[in-house]
Amino acid sequence: MKKIAIIPARSGSKGLPHKNILNLYGKPLIAWTIEAAVKSNQFDKIIVSTDSKQYGKISEEYGAEVIYRDESISNDTASTYDVLKDLFSKVDVSYIDYFVLLQPTSPFRNAEHINEAIKLYEKNYYQYDTLVSVTEAHKSSDLIKPLDKDRSLKYFNNDFSNYKRQQYHEYEPNGAIYISKIQSYLKIKQFLGSQGIAYIMNEDDSIDIDGRNDFELAYNVISRKNIIDETRKIVKERILEKKQLEISVKHPITLIGNSFFDNWNVEKICNKKVNNWGIKNATSKLYLKYFLNDISFDELGEYILVMFGINELLCGNSINDTVSSINHCIEKIQTYHPHKIIFVNMLNVNGRVDIGNELVNECKQCFSKSIKADKIIQTDDLNDEFGWLNKDYTDDGLYLNAKGYDFLLNIIEKGILNNL
Repeated sequence: MKKIAIIPARSGSKGLPHKNILNLYGKPLIAWTIEAAVKSNQFDKIIVSTDSKQYGKISEEYGAEVIYRDESISNDTASTYDVLKDLFSKVDVSYIDYFVLLQPTSPFRNAEHINEAIKLYEKNYYQYDTLVSVTEAHKSSDLIKPLDKDRSLKYFNNDFSNYKRQQYHEYEPNGAIYISKIQSYLKIKQFLGSQGIAYIMNEDDSIDIDGRNDFELAYNVISRKNIIDETRKIVKERILEKKQLEISVKHPITLIGNSFFDNWNVEKICNKKVNNWGIKNATSKLYLKYFLNDISFDELGEYILVMFGINELLCGNSINDTVSSINHCIEKIQTYHPHKIIFVNMLNVNGRVDIGNELVNECKQCFSKSIKADKIIQTDDLNDEFGWLNKDYTDDGLYLNAKGYDFLLNIIEKGILNNL
């Protein structure tokens, strides 16, 4: 289908002056949206509607066409409808099937989101006129009411005696993607309503920058996203080190996994020497791609201990994807030479903000059912009476200290003694 992208970018923001061209991690805010539209490879035209020559110059530099809007619709009272109606009067839209509105204040809506939303919309093109991107709301609409000058809570007149936040799953438009057929939009003058379908996005990618605090939040999100790229670099460097240090001599037991093994200064398990092939920060997918696909399996020991999990969850991988990639690692090993595969289940955490034990326990249960190992060793004995990683065994709530590793060794030796 034929479509154009429209990016509205007024210069007169009062809350945060010139927010649409402020620098976000090395480029103007509006550039994030233009680049996403270009990368999606979906549009006949990518048009920026603006009242500013400065905005126009920046937009053209990043690959967009520019349509300058009339002064009468360049103030903060102009509606989206006014802006779009003006643009449609200046551009030939007779040949397109629909348009996609992309606000420049949504920097983390990327080409993949655009492609997914377009695919969803075109699949339902004859049933719905519009599409709006949404994210799950932080608060129930029952808790959002007006206040009069007297500050009375009279509008909060629902029965909240049994209110539980977890019972409510409501969604709100996140401002990232709006799609509509032109005539339908000009008729109803909005995107929301029964004629529309929702495209759901996660919280991080739904950030809508309006003020200074939003910019600071965006920087935090970028830092988290960049960790994944940085991790890949660290993993590659550590693999080179390991290949020089560990693989030259074959021992009966080989450790395969991430930081939990790499940080472990263990020489023997069940009185048998160990090759520690743990790679710091590695996910199972990175381990397979950069390590298992590029080694000689003659150096593997007869018994293989495998441990993955925490890094997968910290990088945002789903449990099902994690199980699949771990099993791919195991299958890769077994393809070349049959070994005894012993999987060590992941550890719980203690008071971490980046990951909770609810998710960890869900993952552990799934591992116990689905990992294709000869034996699975559980690590729950490292927990305290509340199901948290015992504080005596960790200094940061995530990784083990020396005392924790001594206890882990005891657990593993008990678990595999009958198999050796």
